Amino acid sequence: MRSGVKRLKDIFKLIITVSLKKELPLEWLKQRGLTILTTEAIESGALKGLDKGMIKDPLIVITGVGPEQAKRAAKVIATELSPLFVLHIGTCGLLRRDLPLRRWLRPGWLTASHNEEPLLVDPGIPLPLCVKLKDIRLHEVSKPFTGSLDGIDAVDMECYSQAKVFKQSGISFHALKFGTDYADEKRDSSYLKSLPLFHEAVKELFGFLDESPEADDVSVIIPVYNRAATVKRAIDSVLNQSLSPGEIIVVDDGSTDNTPEVLKGYKDRIRVLRLGENLGPSAARNKGVLESSGRWIAFLDSDDYWDETKLEKQIGFLKQHPYFEILQSEEIWIRKGRRVNPCRHHKKPEGWAWEPSLRRCLISPSGVMMKRELFLRYGGFREDYPVCEDYDLWLKITRHHPVGLEPSFGVVKFGGHSDQLSRRYPAMDRFRVQSLFEQFEREPYPEFREKLREVINEKLSILYNGYKKRERWADVRWCEQVWQRIGYEYRETEAI
Repeated sequence: MRSGVKRLKDIFKLIITVSLKKELPLEWLKQRGLTILTTEAIESGALKGLDKGMIKDPLIVITGVGPEQAKRAAKVIATELSPLFVLHIGTCGLLRRDLPLRRWLRPGWLTASHNEEPLLVDPGIPLPLCVKLKDIRLHEVSKPFTGSLDGIDAVDMECYSQAKVFKQSGISFHALKFGTDYADEKRDSSYLKSLPLFHEAVKELFGFLDESPEADDVSVIIPVYNRAATVKRAIDSVLNQSLSPGEIIVVDDGSTDNTPEVLKGYKDRIRVLRLGENLGPSAARNKGVLESSGRWIAFLDSDDYWDETKLEKQIGFLKQHPYFEILQSEEIWIRKGRRVNPCRHHKKPEGWAWEPSLRRCLISPSGVMMKRELFLRYGGFREDYPVCEDYDLWLKITRHHPVGLEPSFGVVKFGGHSDQLSRRYPAMDRFRVQSLFEQFEREPYPEFREKLREVINEKLSILYNGYKKRERWADVRWCEQVWQRIGYEYRETEAI
């Protein structure tokens, strides 16, 4: 079985665990192509018989009720499938009357009745979820519970045991709970009355299954400024795609060379937006998105180009993994006419990309495809940043949304030429620190604030030494002020 299962690891990036079959709208989910298996079925080799060409992610695993069943299922998932993340969904009994019944709640702090250490659950939810969630303290019990517990908001019988196994396995674990009763004398009747509403809530949660994109749902945005020599190659690579996008919008950012003449040659095969002055790539991309009509958007820099199957493969990826709202492709790098291999620290992340992206930008605009609504929700690219505008946007998005990685080399990316903005702004970490600091100030979770604090301190130390060496005293004071705001008392030895 193991050789067959190993190939399934790339298919099932997300596992959904549920305690009981009766808590799911089974036929509705199966009609949308999802596989639903019990722990026992997986142990018996059911995965071997699946048609891998027809499988859609995620896999739903029915664990059974109680801590031991939950632990057993978690061990099977961790050893046999090793997904990127696991999401446990299920019902719970509420211990606080001020919490509303029949709403999704997010367990953040887990405890158990067998004197185990408390656990924190990652607050991210690896699904397209727009509802506001309330964080609760959830306590695991070994049998149905009636009563109250000091400092506890709700009880269930599975979440803690799963969280513990996945934490030990290094697999990202998340949970959503639906309050069905108040753990009182009406517990059982309230639970049964809540089940139909839970089914409807699950259908809404899995609504992304009905929103798989097609090629004509995609708007391609190409910003260009004085790149007549390369923009034709970029545009042609989109026109030559094996699946044609719905529209191609080229934003001429006030070019003064013969770029406008090159664009005129395409007539109605592309849509050209002409800006009256050079406003920078952020403004050009933002303008293109605002003028677009597709549900999905894809960016391409005017000096890069796409492999002819880039869109086809990304759309295929989204059909197989439909819960991703943003993804990118791998890239081939060309520097000064020669192909170069990226360093290990430039490896593109998959899944929760926020922490690996703190120190450097690991998402390339030319490889990205994302929901237009997601782009607008986070404000687009910062137009007051001359560089690192993509770093800033990706950090905002990846803090709450996982990133898919289509493994083909869909983009050929060029670097090393004289007109790149990064050459004009050598102290790019100044803008990264500003972005990190703003995220630090709005971050509500202490563990994430600490990660931001650590990276801000690292980058500030490098900037500070450079500013002192060049006697840029206003910038030195700025570093010291940021240190103070993030709670560091700066000492000279910290910057060495």
